[in-house]
Amino acid sequence: MDALEAWMSSNRLRLNPSKTKFIWLGTRQQIAKLDLTALTSEFPLYVFSTTVRDLGVQLDQELTFAPHLHRLARDCYYQLRQLRTVTRSLTSAAKLTLVHSFITSRLDYCSSLYSGLPSSRIVCLDRVLRSAARLIGQIHKYGHVSSYMLEALHWLPICQRIEYRVAALVWRCLQGLAPIYLRELCSLISVVPGRRLLRSAEKGVLLVPFARTATMQNRAFSVVGPKIWNGLPVELRLHPGSLPFLTKLKTVLLGRVEVGSASE
Repeated sequence: MDALEAWMSSNRLRLNPSKTKFIWLGTRQQIAKLDLTALTSEFPLYVFSTTVRDLGVQLDQELTFAPHLHRLARDCYYQLRQLRTVTRSLTSAAKLTLVHSFITSRLDYCSSLYSGLPSSRIVCLDRVLRSAARLIGQIHKYGHVSSYMLEALHWLPICQRIEYRVAALVWRCLQGLAPIYLRELCSLISVVPGRRLLRSAEKGVLLVPFARTATMQNRAFSVVGPKIWNGLPVELRLHPGSLPFLTKLKTVLLGRVEVGSASE
């Protein structure tokens, strides 16, 4: 704590101990071995918590993001209820603008953190997105909305939106537009010693580091980012700088979406 406070002081920042929380991250078995009561009595100046908030994201001990996703869905539904009260006085363009401002921007914020989460965990966000589409298109509660989202709104479902964010971040790393600590995690096979002559080196493939079966390791950006990038078409990987990459990327992901029923 002294080292942290000294570092913050050197950067003209001030550490507020009363607002600083500590959290232990690990698996359920590892966390079960901790005694937070004993830790609190041993370190009375530190506040230990099971969830902490960092840059608007609620982190839990197992990094399941369940508390954050539940709160996010609740806040979005609140905004949708507020918009429904004035929806008759708005044009379609105005409704679309308000939904982007209050709903989709919240869903997309830090959405790359949800990579690797089970579909049952993020399905609540997909329901929010469908409810927002029904509000814009004035579709009743049990009406089909998938085709309207794809054809009229050109919206990606939640899973594809997460892939879009991760792929866009990898693209920025390859273009030198991302911080150095992220760029170091995206290495082309063509520049890795001993692998330059491989057939995959000519296809713009990234090196995927070895990861154990542990969920947290497989969800790391160093693993998820290269995997999603390697799954893109070859022409998109080989010439990312000469194309309107983000537009092409969205077109590719839209082509992978299967139109489902309203109950999905």
